[in-house]
Amino acid sequence: MELERNFDLILQGATGFTGHLAAEELALHAPESLRWAVAGRSSTRVRALAQRFGVPAIVADGLDRNAVGHLAAQTRVVLSCAGPFSVFGTPLVEACVEQQTHYADLTGELPWIQKLIRAHHQRCVEQNTTIIPASGFDSVPADLGVFAMRQKLQEDLPVHGFFTIRGGLNGGTLHSGIALAEQGILTDASPPPHVGPAVFKVPVLKRWAAPFLMAAVNESVVARSTQLISGKDGAAPFPSPYQEHLLVRGRLRALQMKWLLQLSNRMLTSPIGRKILKRFGPRPGEGPSEQDIREGFARFIVVAGKLDAPTTMRQWNWDGDPSNRITVRCLVQTGLALAAGEAKGGGVLTPASALGDSLLQRLTAIGAVQEKDLV
Repeated sequence: MELERNFDLILQGATGFTGHLAAEELALHAPESLRWAVAGRSSTRVRALAQRFGVPAIVADGLDRNAVGHLAAQTRVVLSCAGPFSVFGTPLVEACVEQQTHYADLTGELPWIQKLIRAHHQRCVEQNTTIIPASGFDSVPADLGVFAMRQKLQEDLPVHGFFTIRGGLNGGTLHSGIALAEQGILTDASPPPHVGPAVFKVPVLKRWAAPFLMAAVNESVVARSTQLISGKDGAAPFPSPYQEHLLVRGRLRALQMKWLLQLSNRMLTSPIGRKILKRFGPRPGEGPSEQDIREGFARFIVVAGKLDAPTTMRQWNWDGDPSNRITVRCLVQTGLALAAGEAKGGGVLTPASALGDSLLQRLTAIGAVQEKDLV
């Protein structure tokens, strides 16, 4: 039985850089009938933002369990932009589980996601509450792309994903990574053992592959989608692993990207390196210009079969800066789908296993992504 709520959706962490963008996206695409509100820990800032969009304001510090409990009890869906999620997300997710409120966020914090699965998955299945971490650029494009590809496959084939991206870094993302490193729980971004060479030529694409910062998270999310969908639908499982890479021009550029990733990891894990990043990197609340956000993009190519003779290939073209425009579009459409009752069931799920075609159709309809077959 549906519980009576004051709101259909509340956006938590709305006063940060990404939160502002998410609020703008919600105002642009929310149905007129949607009852939504913005929330944050600063009374002054959240009320100013609420006034801008003509919606209610809710003051809630993510570390105040009573406040987030009250927030979750008022709404059917919570969207969160308030990271680091391993710090600010745990009380909010616990409140959502307790109040049977659907939830989605922008986290790419793999250890935290795994903790949520262990702590809450079974209860959420039983009470039909849908929790979807990693609903931003981590990891909607990869998860939906592989999901769509595997729907077309008639046999088990290895699948590779190749990203080409252009975009900027906002202060919230940087400082979330710093905070995780300081806690000693930063996800290891090095490629897992099955990936093979860190740098290699991809003849069919006439490009080179390099390690990708988000591969560890995306590969884990895609693997869980495969497990959940196979178990739920009774379909044959796909035991071949999904492997993800950055796609660049030339071997030298691939080696440069490999070294840059290694350098960034070393800086995050070093006290001196973190001081340098805090001093010279963007501060919380800062991010790319509107022009840079608009001109960013992500191209995602999914290859099934052998890399030198693939069975099929599909390309997904995502519009806008990955860490800002793409990520908030993915989050907002996830929230709107949850508010519309489109989730396939309860649990701590992935975007593809929870929403699948529904989310993909929503993102396509607003022009966030276009797809085409290459082979």
